[in-house]
Amino acid sequence: MSHSEKRVRPATAEPTGIRRGDVLWINCDPSVGVEPRKTRTCVVVSNDIANEFGAAITVVPTQAFSAERRSRSYMVDLRRPRSTLDEPRVANASMIMTYDRARVVSRAGRLHTDALRALDRALSLHLGLAPP
Repeated sequence: MSHSEKRVRPATAEPTGIRRGDVLWINCDPSVGVEPRKTRTCVVVSNDIANEFGAAITVVPTQAFSAERRSRSYMVDLRRPRSTLDEPRVANASMIMTYDRARVVSRAGRLHTDALRALDRALSLHLGLAPP
């Protein structure tokens, strides 16, 4: 069992006021192939209008921090002070996922502005868009 699986929180009412840059615990199962598995932290990347009125949210999953992962251009370092997360994590912008809001378990934290900007750059790179 991984460290993050030990910290999984029981299902509760969905957090209210989900915003871009929030880090949420999301139940990613069932998954297929290389898709994120288990209940894990994910960063909300969908816009705030969609987050308020939509039935789904778009996220990128996080993974345990390592220097090797941090060096990848599509990964974003989320260690403090770049976020409010207790565990050292990276956001993986190459795994953009959209989930039904019913998969949200609870709130885990929030990215600070510099980390959200870095995630925008990583998403632009992964999607082949002009840099923000």
